[in-house]
Amino acid sequence: MKVLVTGSSGFLGRHLVPRLQARRYDLILPRSREMDLMVFPQVEAYLTSHRPDVVVHSAAYYGGIGINQAEPANLFFRNTVMTANLFEAAARAGVKRIVPVGSACAYPGDIAGDMREEDFWAGRCHPSVEAYGFSKKLQMVGLTAYHKQYGVTFNHLVLTNLYGEYDEFGEYRSHAAAALIKRFVDAARDEKPEVTCWGDGSPIREFMYTGDAAEAIARTVEGPHDPEPMNIGTGIGTSIRELTEMICELTGYNGRVEWDASRPNGVARKVLDVGKMKGILGWRAEIPLREGLRRTIEWFRKNPS
Repeated sequence: MKVLVTGSSGFLGRHLVPRLQARRYDLILPRSREMDLMVFPQVEAYLTSHRPDVVVHSAAYYGGIGINQAEPANLFFRNTVMTANLFEAAARAGVKRIVPVGSACAYPGDIAGDMREEDFWAGRCHPSVEAYGFSKKLQMVGLTAYHKQYGVTFNHLVLTNLYGEYDEFGEYRSHAAAALIKRFVDAARDEKPEVTCWGDGSPIREFMYTGDAAEAIARTVEGPHDPEPMNIGTGIGTSIRELTEMICELTGYNGRVEWDASRPNGVARKVLDVGKMKGILGWRAEIPLREGLRRTIEWFRKNPS
């Protein structure tokens, strides 16, 4: 089976490709110079030439609260155009199946308790991530349309917060775990007496090691068509303060931690209900948070650039 992976050289893609290779798929791994997802003629020509059976769409322009505040239009435009170009070109090229990587940011921002698939359309995305989240929500609309018109099958995977090797660790684009890892690795190295973190530390988040997310995606490549989304996560909530304390311990930082409550917290709680994932895939996330953080910190110390 020929499987094309967008974003194969990115954060998630670098974990995903080895797991697909282990399943002996014939992989097609275009770089942006070969298939720029923002340029429809390039995408159409590439897919028509290579004719994959399945497309796994893991490419995205993304980041944490900082970039969501600074570049909401860029996040919406780039992700929406990439998705639209890819889906249309795939349909024209006769691709039979698409597995796009979605995000928990697409869920309504006011859900109380764990986020369930049946809540996916229950309201607006949280204002702090609305532009990015809605660009991911559009994937579901597009997939449904291309299934109706072209018979393309799909699974829309809604991923929780990821962390791991090859992540974006720069302050501007990083998510919470990567940003904190860099901050405290640097602080421990430089023996800083104090580190300031955004918000008050109260928000509850779910953190999944990227290798586990990649395994879940790989298990869906030949899965049955499902018109409803499927959450991919651990189902375990951790406060940002608890995460910070764990990273302090693992990096050996012994200074003070101050919280800047003038900075945004984002949504109060974002944890996925993963019952559907466990039932359909017969699998659950395997790497505990502490072990995943240890691996990531070790990798970052060897690859600080």
